[in-house]
Amino acid sequence: MMSVSKYLAVFAIFLVVTGCARTYQARNVETTDFLGDYSMLKEGNEDEALLSYWKKGVNWARYKKIILEPVVIKKIPDSELNEMTHADNYRLKELLDYRMQEALKQGFRLVNKPGADTLLVQFAITDVETSTVLLDMFSSVYPSARTLSALKHLVTGTESFVGKASIEGKILDSATGDLLMASADARAGGKTLIGSTNELDDIEESYKYWAIQLSYQLCFRQGRLDCKKPE
Repeated sequence: MMSVSKYLAVFAIFLVVTGCARTYQARNVETTDFLGDYSMLKEGNEDEALLSYWKKGVNWARYKKIILEPVVIKKIPDSELNEMTHADNYRLKELLDYRMQEALKQGFRLVNKPGADTLLVQFAITDVETSTVLLDMFSSVYPSARTLSALKHLVTGTESFVGKASIEGKILDSATGDLLMASADARAGGKTLIGSTNELDDIEESYKYWAIQLSYQLCFRQGRLDCKKPE
């Protein structure tokens, strides 16, 4: 018969592979000065960023186009971004740029000229923390380590040895410059073996989530019926 320890290990692997989200929203986010004025930000509702602002009374349905500016790096003081090479920073910007383009072009035409029917979208990467691959894998499948990671999640809001990422974003009317949306959010990796061998996987999955989340929020506010929530 299978020993209890082996059974628990197999069961833990089953839970990790089948029952855990790739990433989840963190409990808090440290902001930079990218947005300028942070006084309008409030705690976000479901499906929104941790800190969020959406201007009231906006006729979102009239916007058909988007100018998506290149993602920038705006580091918080103790970010791991400070220790990364220029090439690594560039790669992260390219990853978020790509995800945003792929998500937003589903409902909008991407352009480079302002207009009355055009939104201006700007995002900044403010923090990343790569996962510790071997320890992340170990704490995902070994029962006692998995338990300790779960306890850490309860206390701090994040699991052990996972990757993390933070961004800030804003949307303006490209013709008037009016601020229509501002946000700051942070996400962390879940305990799953999928992608656990890649130290950037949790960061990439967070970028994917944020891009789909933004597309969904704009779709919902426009009253369209084909809106898809991020998983």
